[in-house]
Amino acid sequence: MLSSRRTDARRNREAILRTADEAFAEDVDLVPLSEIARRSGLGRATVYRHFSDRYALGIAVAESKLHLLRELVAECDFIEVLEELFDEQISRRPLVRLFRELPPADQRRYAGQLVAILAPGLREAQESGVIRSDVGPDDLALICEMVEGALSSHLPTPGGVESVQRVVEVMLAGLRA
Repeated sequence: MLSSRRTDARRNREAILRTADEAFAEDVDLVPLSEIARRSGLGRATVYRHFSDRYALGIAVAESKLHLLRELVAECDFIEVLEELFDEQISRRPLVRLFRELPPADQRRYAGQLVAILAPGLREAQESGVIRSDVGPDDLALICEMVEGALSSHLPTPGGVESVQRVVEVMLAGLRA
């Protein structure tokens, strides 16, 4: 009986995370936890049992994304990893906004985790001559901030997100050796 409860709990958590990830891809401020419950077909109490608030849910989604990023770094070309990272940053605006609401110390901690995940891929790409040798791991966090600045800019951008994607392509080209 206990095993089936744990299996159900794990399945519910995965359903909540999947639903929240989909919601974070929408162009809205934030989807309330009650809406996540409705979309996942679970009760509100079940969602709140797993995640006390939207921050806890957002962090869990981000941690699953970091896990996937770690796998990408181990398996893919580093430029492809960065393309995926920036695609996520561009398409998951509610998740990024949620992280912008965290205390600065938490933001620095998660940025540090991101850099730690990317650093081995960066070193390998530099050793193989794909990425410029003068790019350091901490530069990657700054590049993410630059993309964020472009995405959150109040300046008129004629192409919107497409303009930011074009700028990302230019930055990626600038990273190549």
